[in-house]
Formats: sequence, C-alpha cells, structure tokens
Amino acid sequence: MDSQILEPIVSTASGKVRGQLREGIYGGTYYSFDGIPYAKPPLGKLRFKSPQPVEPWLGIRDCTICPPMCIQSNYYNGVIDGVEDCLYLNVFTKKLRSAKPLPVLAYLLGGRYANGDASRNSWGPDYLMMKDVVYITIGFRLGALGFLSFPEPELQVPGNASLKDVILALQWIKKNCQYFNGDPDNITLFGHSSGSMTAQMLMYLPQCENLFHKVILMSGMQMHLRRIPQLEYRFAKHLGYKGKENNHDILAYLSALPAERLCDVKIWTPEELKQCPHFVFSPTLENESASDAILTKDLLDMYANKQSWCHSIPLVIGGSSFEGLMNYNYFNKEPELYETLRKHPEYLLPYEVREKYDMITQQQLAKKLIHLHLGAKELDIEQSFDLMDLTSYDFLYHPIYRYLKTRIPNAKAPTYLYRFDFDSPHFNLFRINHCGRDVRGVCHVDDLSYIFFMPDSFKLQRNTKEFKIIECMIDWITAFALNSDPNCEKLSSFVWKPLTADALYCLNISDELSTVKWPEEEKCVLWDQYFKEAGIRTF
Repeated sequence: MDSQILEPIVSTASGKVRGQLREGIYGGTYYSFDGIPYAKPPLGKLRFKSPQPVEPWLGIRDCTICPPMCIQSNYYNGVIDGVEDCLYLNVFTKKLRSAKPLPVLAYLLGGRYANGDASRNSWGPDYLMMKDVVYITIGFRLGALGFLSFPEPELQVPGNASLKDVILALQWIKKNCQYFNGDPDNITLFGHSSGSMTAQMLMYLPQCENLFHKVILMSGMQMHLRRIPQLEYRFAKHLGYKGKENNHDILAYLSALPAERLCDVKIWTPEELKQCPHFVFSPTLENESASDAILTKDLLDMYANKQSWCHSIPLVIGGSSFEGLMNYNYFNKEPELYETLRKHPEYLLPYEVREKYDMITQQQLAKKLIHLHLGAKELDIEQSFDLMDLTSYDFLYHPIYRYLKTRIPNAKAPTYLYRFDFDSPHFNLFRINHCGRDVRGVCHVDDLSYIFFMPDSFKLQRNTKEFKIIECMIDWITAFALNSDPNCEKLSSFVWKPLTADALYCLNISDELSTVKWPEEEKCVLWDQYFKEAGIRTF
C-alpha cells in the first residue's frame, strides 16, 4: 500500500532527490521528480562531446521545479530559449510502493532534432498517471550542440552526441528506476516524430541491448541519414567564421561562441527554403575509428540484420491518418510556390532519390511521383491537399511499409500497427494551432493531445468522445508496457492482432475503434514499385 508523502525523498545511485506529491487534472495523485541530472553538464571542453556520467552529489537535491529546456531557437518566432546545461530527466510515478514494481515508460520528445521541452510543462503526465506506471522524460541536446560532427578522431566529435545523451539516460534509468518503484526489467521506450526516429535507431545498437524491453514508434521513421555537404564549414561561416575549411579551426571557433549563437541555424538560401527543408543538424554516420562512435553503418543495412537483438522485443508502430497536413502552411502559400514547383518538381522528391541522380533524371522521376498522387491534374494550389498526401507517404507511410517488410520476417516478437484517425474539431490541438480551426484532418502530432496534458490542453468532461479516446490511448499504451500486448479493456470488443507477412491489419482509432486493413498499404505498394524502378533500395 502506498501511503502518500507530500515531499518524498528517494535515494538513487547518484544521490538523494526530493520530489513532490501532485494532483492530476482528473483527480488522483502521483509523485513528481523534476530535473534529476543523469550526466555532467556538457559545458566548456565537454561541448559537442559524448556525455559523461553524472558525479554523485551530497545532501538532498531539490527536484520540485521543472528544469529549463535544452537551448534552442523557437521554430515559429526565432526567440532563443533554454540553457546549455540541460542533461536532466523527469520521473513521475503513480506509487512509490506497491506489491510489484511498476512498468516504466521512457519518452523521447520530437521536434526535428532541434526543438522541444522534456518537462511536464510540455508533456504533462496527468493522463498516464491515471494508471500504475512510471513515466520518465529525457532532456537531450538539440541542433548543432547535439549533432555537430567531424571525421577526425582526434577532435573527439564524431557526431550524434544527442543520441549518446539518450543512451546514458537509459543507462541511468535501468540502474535507478527501481528506487521510484519502477521495474528495471520492464522498460518501454517510446517516442514521437524525431523522438521515434531516435528510438528506432537505438533498437539496433548493441550498446542499448537490455536497456529497454519493448518499443512504441509514433509518427517517425529514420530510413536514410542525410548529410548536408560541408555543413560544419557552412554553419561556421554563417556565424562569422572567416578561416579556411579546416575542421580543427572550425571546431575551435564554434567552441568559443556563446551557446545562443549556435542556435542560429538559418543557413538556407532563398532557393533552398522553397524546398521546405526539415532538418539542418540531425543524426549522421560516424567515423568507425572513433572510440565512442555508435552509428557507423547505413541504416538499411542495420535494419536488415537478421541477428539484431531488437527482433526479440515487441514493437508497436503507427501514426496519424493525414501526417502531411503538418505542411499545410507551406503548400497554402502564394501561387508563386506552384510556379517554382512546376519549374522544379524535383523539390518534391524524397532525399534518397534526389541524392542519387542528376537534375534531368530527378525531374523525370518527380513527374512520375506527382502523377501517382495528382493524376493528370495541374500542379497548383487547388491540389495542395494532394501534395500534402504525397508528403505523408514520403515522411512516414512508405518508410513504415518498407520497415515492416524487413521487420516482420525477421522478428521473433510481435509487431502491432495502429492508425490514429480521430478528427476532433476542438481537441486535435496541433492541427488547430498550426492550420486553423476551419481545416480538418488528423495531423502529425494530433495524437499527443490524447496522451499528454499539453500547454493548450483543457479539462474535458468524462462523457465526451475526446475523453474516451484519451482512455483508449492510455489503456493500450500502458497495457503494452505491462504485458507486451496492447489488447486491453477499451479494445475488448475485438482482438488487435500482431502483423503477419500476409496482410497489414491495424487498429484504427477513430469515432469507432476497429481493426482494418491498413488503408495506406495500397499506395505504399505503388511507392515501392516506384522506388525499385528508380533504382532506390527499399531493402
């Protein structure tokens, strides 16, 4: 029995932490421990480098106030927020004592590898804390601070410091979750968007074996590591560097700049901006001779490895039914955009295709892909939703299809597919804020309204459809965390079956819950044929 303590003190392997008892939006209580350090502050000589384990502290550390976010430039207004000293995690537990330890859910936030706040200010645990689980969010470095990369081993910046932050945090969780009533042998890693991409890659790293035991990938697949030519040199010049392309000098220059300057990643030319680029700094291949390198192989080779340890762990994968709606503002700009796209249809190609071919071939391939989604219709603003549909397949649906085609034959554990298709006029918060209230469709990030209490969330009546969807999402997520099987009370009218090689059936989460043949599969088959005809490896 868990006797409630207003200011609980927990002894971890690093030192004692003081948390607090909090009340959820729907009543009930949970324990919150905000801002527990899992690494040394990545400052000074540790900037851009792999994280170092936290040094133990004396006394009791106050963990009742949310830590600042990792320093970043606001995606919408360019304001710099956060701090460089940000390698902290936040632990929320329903009970500090129970007959059995609780399943652990470790969350990786999305944000294009450049934005996001890991605290309860952004991802409130209120809904998850209606269940007996431990929920942990991880702060990790973003942008240049997380992904600067140089090939010279002596510089000790091979890249992917952000991913290494997550690995160190997972090691801390594995070692310490028991002190928060968590089960170190039942940890679920889940992430959204770029957080999902990170989780997917970590599944294939030997350094992560046994750090987590099942995974939920939500609206994010990383199938290709894109490397912008001369990125570090170009970035340094953008920030005022006047020297030659010498990586030793570039690193010295960037290391001496204030962290706020490093958040200015607006390196794109006006022509590049027309191509709606998503990432500047992101995961990259590392020089395998670096002692701390983790990503040294092509991702498709990693995923196709039949011996990978992750084939033995259960997986849930899925996304929203209109992911590409996140590009609404791009495709609903002035008509001049469509003049550009008619002249440069290759801007709509997946990067994997563009990087392989010359301009003439790119344009030929682009016209075939556009025809797949628009038919004989002209490229203009009237077809904006068709083009957003194209980006849905580029960003998520076809990568899911490709990935499942190699995962299912090799996996020794079940794989489940879901599709979030609940179109609320007032609670799909990302779409409302991003596209306006008059636009409908279930957008990228809309599902998170039903998992976390977010800054724009508000208390719903329990008899609303929206609250029922919250209950459904929390039920299957926590059932999967507990039992490695997402079937639960809210899905009791049918069985959500694991995928087989014969057919892709998904849980369709809409006004009505059902299992259906994955609606996106038919067009994914066409995309697969297109990739093969273009000479692009699907697997």
